[in-house]
Amino acid sequence: MRARARCRTGAAGSARSRRVNAAAGGASITVGTLGDSTDPGATGLAAAYRRSHPGVDIRIRDTDLTDPTCGVRAGLVDVAPTRAPFDETALTVRDLRTDPVGVVLRADDPLAGRGWLRPADLGDRRWFQFPKGADPIWQSYGNGGEPREGPVVRVVQECVRAVLWNGTVGLAPLGHDLPAEPAVVPLTDMSPSRVVAVWNEGDTHPLIRPFIEIATAAAYRH
Repeated sequence: MRARARCRTGAAGSARSRRVNAAAGGASITVGTLGDSTDPGATGLAAAYRRSHPGVDIRIRDTDLTDPTCGVRAGLVDVAPTRAPFDETALTVRDLRTDPVGVVLRADDPLAGRGWLRPADLGDRRWFQFPKGADPIWQSYGNGGEPREGPVVRVVQECVRAVLWNGTVGLAPLGHDLPAEPAVVPLTDMSPSRVVAVWNEGDTHPLIRPFIEIATAAAYRH
């Protein structure tokens, strides 16, 4: 009986040890995010994932606008909620939501009072550009599908400042919290911005699947 008791005590101790190890970082997932992202779904996803996985160490890695996979392709993170389009080779991509897009203009821009615009209305404008080496599909979408020129920006706040200081234009999803100074006019003839979750094809990390399930079920839905 004493031997059985010792076995039970040892088993309980092992279970406690596993829980302690998990809480201390034995179980972890690294999540990539676009720096300065203003997507309201991120807050809901973080809260929902914490509630369902209280012992998991969630590590966050911000990336700039060069890499829309937020470090997934480079193997720096396990999974990322982000925006498409981009090169999906060797990646698994799950669509979460689509957002209509608008063009960001200075409030005193002659086009700021329009009800809607087309990319052709902005053909003579300078559009902000992503850094050298950015995914070409991602950059093309950001340019409204046409070759453009303009200042290079690395994060969302730099996009806003380029608009305010230089009169540059660029795209932004409608319904996001931007500073009050710029105007955002709906843009027609543009495919919506896709909010997606991305991870490397064949990655068997056990915490990716529940992350995707939570993101799909509620956190990134309007």
